[in-house]
Amino acid sequence: MADKNEAAAHLRSIDIVRLMSPRPLWRLVRGSLRAPFDDRYAGSPLAVCWFTNFSCNARCPFCCKAAEIRSGREAFPPLPPDRFKQLLRGIRKSVDLLYLSGGEPLIHPHLGEILKEARRLAFTSVGLSSNLITLHDHPEVLDEVDAVSVSIHSPIPAVHAANLGVPENQARQAFDNLERLKAARRRRPIKILINCVINLHNLDSVLEMVDFARGHGCLLEMVPANEHGQIPGTLAGNADYEKVIDTLIEWRRSGRAKHLAGSTHYYERIRSFEPFRCFPYGVPNIMPDGRLCTPCDVSEQYAVNVLDYPDLKAAVKASLPHLGSYPCKRGTCFKAGILERSHLFGLLAGN
Repeated sequence: MADKNEAAAHLRSIDIVRLMSPRPLWRLVRGSLRAPFDDRYAGSPLAVCWFTNFSCNARCPFCCKAAEIRSGREAFPPLPPDRFKQLLRGIRKSVDLLYLSGGEPLIHPHLGEILKEARRLAFTSVGLSSNLITLHDHPEVLDEVDAVSVSIHSPIPAVHAANLGVPENQARQAFDNLERLKAARRRRPIKILINCVINLHNLDSVLEMVDFARGHGCLLEMVPANEHGQIPGTLAGNADYEKVIDTLIEWRRSGRAKHLAGSTHYYERIRSFEPFRCFPYGVPNIMPDGRLCTPCDVSEQYAVNVLDYPDLKAAVKASLPHLGSYPCKRGTCFKAGILERSHLFGLLAGN
């Protein structure tokens, strides 16, 4: 039984590897082999998360980008078309996978042009993170994206609205737009991942998200509320939270929640909040104006701008003198992507 459970814990990481084309897979293996022997190795990026803008039509109290959203365009102004096209070209020379986040990308004034340029550059996959509140105003988006991460924090509209910090009618509009997104899958393949942030305000209904996501035919990702890279004090040691995570692990292992994204290892980690070894440069973060986060957005260090270099990999290399040791030894940021990616790198590195 132990062997079976161990195999289940690695299942999602194996699935990720199988989705990769030969070039990013080779980068992943090469970086994992080198990193343990070179403390300042930044690695070959596998994908990019570009925060296209920090304007947003929601005010989620747990948002890990709350400070940037409050500062808005003044601190991180979005790029005009000629400059974001230059940025996308530089990114495409180094990676195959592009993920657009925010803020809320749907309210970026040039999102349609960004997506068309990404399609012209033939990225293998283009993903988008959104709260879906205004998707009905941007139907053209549905013809350009390959994957959408949807922020839904409760199946109960009033609870979801409180989590978004918006009126309940806007939360209901997001649910209606989820139906539009699902309908678009009948025209072309679009992967839909529902992202649910676990916090004190939705703890009583968060397990209902499992049936909600299954009923909509979507993957479900559960993430503990992030306190800007720190262990969430409201959840660590909270018996009700630990019971929720124990239930998710049980449902995942029993097969009741096969659509639950993330490995068993991930859920065990977010239950205990034990520090982990981080590999931040697997998927670099880029700010709206092209500045590269060094080594990740939690550090609030923006040493170089990708626009000043021929491609993303050159910008990553130029950022090395501004880094501390690599990989990050702190490991207290429990975002799903960071923790799962670090687990995957660790497996390949033999850790």
